[in-house]
Amino acid sequence: MNSKMVTSTLTRVEVKRAVNRINPQKMVVANDVLAQIQYTELDSQTLQLAEAFAPDITLRTLDAIHVASVLRISGAVTGIISYDKQMISNAKTMGIEVLSPGAKF
Repeated sequence: MNSKMVTSTLTRVEVKRAVNRINPQKMVVANDVLAQIQYTELDSQTLQLAEAFAPDITLRTLDAIHVASVLRISGAVTGIISYDKQMISNAKTMGIEVLSPGAKF
């Protein structure tokens, strides 16, 4: 499978902050991986969608933005990759296919 990964620009911030906190020496590797990903801009429509999720959608703020990004570009992606159980449950509730490669739940 030779599919292109697509994610919100928010991912760059999350990955770089995590790598910088956990192992700053791996920042070059992180930048190399991030350079291979296609990004969708974080726009006002995506934020409005994330803000408007029903009360039964129990996503944390950043996860809500990621899920809203998937919904906005749904024709361009197959689903979402996540290892967070709450995000997985909520995404499935919204009809989003979830992949968790290598997960041992």
